[in-house]
Amino acid sequence: MKSLIVLFVSLVTAACATGYHPVYRFNEILVVNLSGATILDVDVRIAESPRTLQCQSVAQNAMCYDRFGSRNYPQRGIELGWTPADGSAKRETVNPRIPAFFMAAFPLRIVIEIRDDGSVNAFYEQEEPGRNGGIFISG
Repeated sequence: MKSLIVLFVSLVTAACATGYHPVYRFNEILVVNLSGATILDVDVRIAESPRTLQCQSVAQNAMCYDRFGSRNYPQRGIELGWTPADGSAKRETVNPRIPAFFMAAFPLRIVIEIRDDGSVNAFYEQEEPGRNGGIFISG
């Protein structure tokens, strides 16, 4: 394990010195309802991608998700729309950043949490290679 860490740090150092600019990809969108009530009309649109996610109803503490072939990382934002229990339509654009420790060779999962106060938390997750489903989380 120690040699893998040394190898990884060496590769990152070399990449920084040579101006390496990785191209990240994603293959899953996941919306988590932490709002305390059922939400309706969930709609996620990805900038620069034809990919969308739509769910008519997402129960409290449930998820709405879609998995698909890899797509380039959206650099202009992710647009989220939903209707909370009070019936007012909500819309927000999020643009989570990818941490430096993610590996460009493995696709990311976009995770969007809708919280009880109506705020939105968006981040990326990545399966850790060789760890039987371990996950790196960015936020």
